[in-house]
Amino acid sequence: MSTDENQAEPVHVSTEEAASAEQPEQAQAERTKKSDSAGMHNSIERLRSEFDKLLGVAVEQGERALDRLGLFGNDAVWIPRVDLIELEEQVRVAFDLPGVTAEEINITLAGNMLTVTGTRSTGTTTTTGQTVRMSERPSGQFRRSVPMPVAVDPDKVTASVQNGILSVVLEKSAMEKPRKIPINSAAGAGFSA
Repeated sequence: MSTDENQAEPVHVSTEEAASAEQPEQAQAERTKKSDSAGMHNSIERLRSEFDKLLGVAVEQGERALDRLGLFGNDAVWIPRVDLIELEEQVRVAFDLPGVTAEEINITLAGNMLTVTGTRSTGTTTTTGQTVRMSERPSGQFRRSVPMPVAVDPDKVTASVQNGILSVVLEKSAMEKPRKIPINSAAGAGFSA
């Protein structure tokens, strides 16, 4: 056998492998730092995602979400149910306010936030010798803010109360209303460059 045949072929080692072979503790520490950094990044992204969801709920539900989170205040306030319907040229909002008269209701429109407030008394009062065994009808102050889905004209808002339902009709802003665009047609006419 010749000396050329007995020689082993050279082995190539990458620098990372060589570094980890020489200093295993240092290489392990670097991998741990990388995984900790990735874990922290994932935690921050998860926290950001949860915060975005919470903020989205607050925007959609207005003060109702703030009340559920305990951020609305300490006053006992009940929140009436609402329906919001967007039509072609207007937005209609209906509030359930049984037993409330028009004089007991305040309506404000600030920007695109419609707010209804007031007070309702159920008439459930007790005298000596009486005990209330059940009281499920909400009473006292109420408040509900509803964000409008589009810009509305603050000068074109009407409201009425009938059978315990407050109906508010808001005309859409002129910029929000759909417009029909006429098309001119000329035989042989086209765009020219």
